[in-house]
Amino acid sequence: MLKEAVEGQLASQKALRKVVDHFPQNSLVSAFGYGSGVFSQSLNDKHEGMLDIILVVDDANQFHEENMDRNPSHYPSWLKLSGAGMANRIQRNYPLKDARVFFQVVDSPVPMKYGVVHKDDLISDLILWDTLYLAGRLHKPTLPILPNTPDEILEAQSRNLQAAVAAALLLFPEEQEEKPIDWSSLFRQIARLSYSGDFRTTIGAEHPEKISKLVDAPGQLRRFQTLYEPVLQPMEEMGLLSNSTSNLEWNSSDQSARKALVKKLPPNVQSYKNADDLAKMLAAIVAPAARHQSFKGVFTLGFRKSITYATAKLQKGLFRKR
Repeated sequence: MLKEAVEGQLASQKALRKVVDHFPQNSLVSAFGYGSGVFSQSLNDKHEGMLDIILVVDDANQFHEENMDRNPSHYPSWLKLSGAGMANRIQRNYPLKDARVFFQVVDSPVPMKYGVVHKDDLISDLILWDTLYLAGRLHKPTLPILPNTPDEILEAQSRNLQAAVAAALLLFPEEQEEKPIDWSSLFRQIARLSYSGDFRTTIGAEHPEKISKLVDAPGQLRRFQTLYEPVLQPMEEMGLLSNSTSNLEWNSSDQSARKALVKKLPPNVQSYKNADDLAKMLAAIVAPAARHQSFKGVFTLGFRKSITYATAKLQKGLFRKR
């Protein structure tokens, strides 16, 4: 059983570690679980969804070489014939702008989608928001699976979370900025950052209440607060904002505070003119990466499996029972 006696948590760290143990360990430096198979995203639905896991490696070629030996069924036939070098090139050197993640969907040991990412590519997205793909995923609560995450990843993630808070505050409409912002509203704004421009949301491959589910499902609000507390406290000490048990306040008319928040954004979005412009800039980052990463699944999953997975996603959104 993957159940864990924590509110809204469907999979324990120990159980996920057993899953990750099925993969080669030599190049694995970090791993985390996320999604509806790890954290409940409904007040009523207790169904254990597909597990989502990200494996962070420091040598993608070595990982794929060893994984093809250990888990050959994870790869389509043509890719097994082409070898680990081709898998590495598809992962890291895909000709179109994508998240540089190699995704696979497997049925054992449990139904699971896992993604392989090189440590350097993850760090780059966390700091620079190259694609806002994994950086956006890590704006939300995840479950660390391995101990001793490298310090450089932890530092990059801290910068990613600071940038997420800054972007969320700067995106609030002016009439909202003068009022206290409750925690649910703040975290919804943060969760929304990486969905803006994502074609999967537009075509109905995501549940229309996805953002609400991410923030308001059992235990999620507390997990968001725990995730962001380490970055909110220093920002409060700097005088950029103040927070209480129920809400957050900041003086949006204070130009020095606004400039300080802008500096926490990645350089590629610091030149925005207003909130609408910032939203468009973020969407322009998210859209091509999400689209191309999804198309890459045809090569990494194989045509039949990619169609099956896409259909399952649509059943959550466009084809869901009303």
